[in-house]
Amino acid sequence: MGASSPGAGCPCAAGTCCIPCSGAGLGLPSGSSSGGGPLHDRRSPSSPRAVWILTACTALALIGDGTAYAVLPSAFSLVGITAAQVGMLLSINRLVRPPLNILAGWLNSRVDPRGPYTLGLAIGAASTLGYGLVRGFWPLLACRALWGVAWALIAVSAYAMVLDATATGNRGRYAGWYHSLSFCGGALGAMGGAWLADRLGFFPAMRMVGALSAGALLLALRLPRRGAIPTPAQAPAGVPRARFSWRALRRMDGRLWLILSLNLIERLLFAGVFYGTLGYALKQALPDGLRWGALAVGVATLTGALLFARHGISVLSGPALGWVSDRLGDRTRMLLLGELLGMAGLICLGLGRRPALVVLAVVLTALANGIVAPMLVAWLGDLTARGGRGPLVGAYQTMGDIGSGLGPLLAYPLMDALGTGPVYLLCAGVLFFTLPAILWARRGWRPQGSAR
Repeated sequence: MGASSPGAGCPCAAGTCCIPCSGAGLGLPSGSSSGGGPLHDRRSPSSPRAVWILTACTALALIGDGTAYAVLPSAFSLVGITAAQVGMLLSINRLVRPPLNILAGWLNSRVDPRGPYTLGLAIGAASTLGYGLVRGFWPLLACRALWGVAWALIAVSAYAMVLDATATGNRGRYAGWYHSLSFCGGALGAMGGAWLADRLGFFPAMRMVGALSAGALLLALRLPRRGAIPTPAQAPAGVPRARFSWRALRRMDGRLWLILSLNLIERLLFAGVFYGTLGYALKQALPDGLRWGALAVGVATLTGALLFARHGISVLSGPALGWVSDRLGDRTRMLLLGELLGMAGLICLGLGRRPALVVLAVVLTALANGIVAPMLVAWLGDLTARGGRGPLVGAYQTMGDIGSGLGPLLAYPLMDALGTGPVYLLCAGVLFFTLPAILWARRGWRPQGSAR
């Protein structure tokens, strides 16, 4: 089946489509380029200025969450909770998100994403202010659950708008900027929010952080409106619609299934296992911390420094390598590089107890994270059309939340049984099996049952 020329019914301005408007099944239209083929349209459907606004708003929204993670484990007695309840408070936001991601995706396919995004910012600011106004487990649990609702709306809507505001010729670069810089808000909260809590006390600090988060609402007013969303009758054939059916899911382009699966694996191994167990691994390798002459560095300080360095490397590498993928016109090459770097980092962590190997592992996994996460988002945008991305973005976020939640739950029992080194080597083995799948995608998957 060949691709028809753009025209009536095409949602892109002036009939200029980044995806040919014909095909079969759910996913990439028939006749479009393969997973490793050229990304032929380099024009952006709207101004990437929206990406910078979204980056700033999301960063402001994350400050409160970063502060909570840094402060609650040490200030739990001040807010009337026990140490055992801290873990529940810090995990409830993830537990409520998977179904809400799907709901947020459905909502984004029905309305302008600015609405759900702004609502998420408002709920997030309210939840952060709540930390500074209430005491006791149940009120704080409600605030953390509200943050879960807020983040589902923020994350899904922001990704939908980033993909709408970019085209295949600049999507990798801007997805890299958004992913890298927006999460600086969490790092700023962990450092600045904790400093405020030490100087002013927990409750005044959280009220200040909540007020700062509310500033994102003013910035969000400058977000551009999305154009008319194609209805199912107007949307190009072969592109994800707002409504799903089991039959459509069975016919979905295999590359979209691969993107969802890779996000689950990436978040499980790096956000879950690596991020969640690095301190435990360092404690096993360096029980007395690290010493350079008279200078002694504790395990907690070393862990924080390495994780902060990891984030900084991701910030620097993600946009640059996204730009490279835009120039190459191929996301799969960069994904292969990211998976290989991630494998190397996990192997270094699994084989060595020397500090130099640990530092090398952090650098390699940071580069991998800076590549893989933005590339998956950009590739998802390349394979879908405006107006139909919401449900898939919701599914993408759900897979990531499942992976990051399962990582620590699986890693700690395995590390107790096998040791830290074998678990990291096992994770490297899991990454190895993603390479054939990505190579298969480079040859160009087709939806099941589509014409050849």
